[in-house]
Formats: sequence, structure tokens, C-alpha cells
Amino acid sequence: MLRIVIVDDEASIREGLAKMIGKESGRFLIAGSFSNGQEALEFISGEEIDLVITDIRMPLVDGLELIKEVKVIRPETNCIIMSGFTDFEYARQALLYAAVDYMLKPINKKQLFERLYALEEERTASLKKEQQYRSGLLLPYLKTTLPHCSRLPELALPQPYFSVLALKASDMDMLRSSVRMLLRQEQCCFDPVDADDQTLAMVCYYSRQPGPEDIVQFAELLRRLPHPGIVNIGASPGYATPVLLGKAFSEAKRACDQGIYCFSCWNFIHFSEAPGPYQDAALLFAGCREMLAQNLQLINIPQVVHGLEALFEQLRKRKADTPSILYLCRLIEETAFVELQEWGELYSEEAAKALEEQLLACMSFDEMKRLFIGEIAKILEHIRSVRMAQAGKSVETVKCWIKEHYAQPAELGTLARMVYLTPSYLSKLFKHETGMTITDYLIEIRIKKAKQLLKHASDKKIHEIGSEIGYPDPAYFNRLFKRIVGITPNEYRRRIH
Repeated sequence: MLRIVIVDDEASIREGLAKMIGKESGRFLIAGSFSNGQEALEFISGEEIDLVITDIRMPLVDGLELIKEVKVIRPETNCIIMSGFTDFEYARQALLYAAVDYMLKPINKKQLFERLYALEEERTASLKKEQQYRSGLLLPYLKTTLPHCSRLPELALPQPYFSVLALKASDMDMLRSSVRMLLRQEQCCFDPVDADDQTLAMVCYYSRQPGPEDIVQFAELLRRLPHPGIVNIGASPGYATPVLLGKAFSEAKRACDQGIYCFSCWNFIHFSEAPGPYQDAALLFAGCREMLAQNLQLINIPQVVHGLEALFEQLRKRKADTPSILYLCRLIEETAFVELQEWGELYSEEAAKALEEQLLACMSFDEMKRLFIGEIAKILEHIRSVRMAQAGKSVETVKCWIKEHYAQPAELGTLARMVYLTPSYLSKLFKHETGMTITDYLIEIRIKKAKQLLKHASDKKIHEIGSEIGYPDPAYFNRLFKRIVGITPNEYRRRIH
């Protein structure tokens, strides 16, 4: 909108011109009408004006002196000189003082409006270019903490005060469209900035220190525009220093996070209403990690789900912010990676990043909870089905390895990794399939081999046979052999020969 001041000592001309321009288009606003240049200067010095249309001959301060002074106090303001005189000297001086046009009275209506529309379009293009440039500078300010702001380029804001809104919606494209519509309204002075984490920021400007009632007005204007789905908006307090933009954005995001605990389609939360960041996610998880690890090892999906639901309910009670929720999710994922051999193959870093982005896009806590627990349960179901299909093969693989490597230590962890099972699950499965533990099976294989050597390798001494089958301690080998066979190795050799 082009804000115009008309200055002419003839009331009929001044009022007629104002009426004609006002009726032409909503793109033109008559901000003031004055009978002399002195009154006009006093008004212009305190107002943002785009165009001054002034007569030349007036009392106190004439038109030429007026545009000269206007260019000093408002260099960006355009001026049009009107005169009933055809003297070229007036036109020359007007152009010298940077007037954009010189029009003879009576004013040619077509000529006037061609100039006004051109000026309005130039102003709109200039503001858009300025806004785009400023938005580019705003992003690093919003993402930078206070001590590092001194490294950023200098930033001049359109008004002395600002607050920041952080916006998330179930339909971000529609939200951005509504914000662009709001940007076209003259009463709204703000810059939209696409931030990370699927968040849109609005840096809203004010001529005076804004209170909560001023800050909510931007959200209320936006609320009247199309916004299907859920919208969460968080607002910072008002500030006056650009270096505090990062602090304001952080506060606005924290307030926006609290929208996940609301149940309406439109949720506005001022920073003063938002709790501080939740600091105890790691402590909360530490209390249940051991139980979760056990249930993961056993692929006890109902108990894993029950435990995760209990964890999320603790987060809900504390109204934890989104970073705390994501941190807890990462702790759960890391535990699954440690406890389940197959987890790293089924759940890559890319998959983890994609899930985190989906969680960030969630508009409610329940949605985040369902998404995360559902994904964990789905992976566990896959692991369990694969294990069940390979259960018999796993035991046979372990038995074959022991038969071929009976002299080597049969460490449970090594055997479990070999067949992609947890140690505890392999132990239970082996006992179920064979009726004996892995240790007992290893002893059985070794003693059978010892009997063969005692029978067919008469040249070997007893301690050499013990060492060959994995028992280098002669005393231990003798005791074990007697416990299993009922007699010592020497007695066994004498009887069979």
C-alpha cells in the first residue's frame, strides 16, 4: 500500500485530490493532508511515508523547500510537484531536489494514476527484495547462540522491537501459503523464515515494546486464513536487540513443542506458559534399561511394548519437550543395537534419521508415541520371525562348529554372534532342542574324542590327550573324565586293551 501525503494551500484542490485518489484503489492510502509545508514536515518526521504530492507556492515552507527537507529526513520518500506555472525553472529545481515528477494543474488524472501505480509497484518490488534479503540474514541469527552472534553480518530490522513465532502444522504447505497471504496485508510487518526441523519462523516487528496481547494478534490474523489440519504456534517475549533473535527462536520453539500436549486444532502457547526443558530423560531411562534389555534379548515383544509405553507416559506427565523425547528414543535405539545382533542390519542410520524426521513432523504426543513404538515392534516382529525360521538351523550350526573345533574355547557370545542370536536366547534354544546345555554338549564331544584317542593312540600320554581335546590341566582332565565315565583315563585305557 502506498502511503501518501498531500500538501496544498487551496483546500478544494487538496480535498478533491485526496478524494479522487482514495476512491481509485485500496492500494493507495491518504496518510495526511496539509495546507503548508511546515505542517507536512512535522507529520512526515514521525511517520513512514512513501509519497508526497505537493504544490510549489505555499506559505511558511514552499513545495521546493519541502521536498528538499523530506529528502533529508526520509531519503526513500518520493515526491511529486504540482504547479499552475509553466516556468521551466520550477521543473528544473524540482528535478534537482529529486522529485519523481512535475505535474501541471489541473492535474491530468490518467497521468497521475499511471505514476501512482508505477510507484506502488516499485515500492512492492523493493520491499519484497528487501524482505528476501533480510530473511536470508535472519536464518543464521535464529540458529546461532548468543556468544557467536558477533560473527554474523550486521542486521537492521524494520522496527525497533520484535518477537518470534515458531509454527508447525499438519499441512506445512498450506501453512506457508497462509503466511504468504498474511504477508500481503499492510497491517502486518514480519519476515517469514523456513527453519529446520519442519518449523516455520515468523519474526514479527513492533514500533513499541510488545506485550503478550500484541504478540497474539499475529497468530489471530493468521487463524482467520485457511489452515486445514492442526497448527501449533509458540511465541517468544518481545526483544529489542537482533543478537537475541536466537534466544527468541529457541523460546518460541520450546513453547511450540507444548502444542503436542493440546487437543484442539489451533494451539497458541506463549513462552511464559511453557515449562522449562526436561533434563531427566537419561535418568528416567536408566531406571528401566536393564528390564528393557532383558525383554529385547528374549524378543518378548508384549513386554517391550509395555515398557516403552510406561516410559512415554512418564514423559507425558512431565510434558517433556521434543528434544527430550527424541533423546529418549535414541537411548532406546542404542540399547536395541547393543542387545540384538540383527538390529544394525535391519535399522540403518538412514532409517533412524528418517524416523526422527517423521517424529518431528508429528503434531501430538500420542502420534509420536504410536509411531515410535510401532516402528520398534515392527522390527522386533521381523527379527523374531527370522529367528523362528532359523531356530533348528542355528542349533545344528553350533553343534557342527563344536564338533569341528572341540579343542577351542566355546564362548557363548561368539557362538551367539555366529547364528545372529543373543547369548541368552541361544542358551535356551540349545537346551530346548538338545536337552543339554552348550557346556554339557561340549564336554560330551570332548570326552568322546578322548575315548577315541585312549583307544587308538596308545603312544600318547594321558596329559597329551587332555591337552589335545581342550583340557591342558591334567588334574582337571582326570577329575572330569572320572565324573563323566566313572573311571580315570588310565583305568579306561587298561580296560579297553
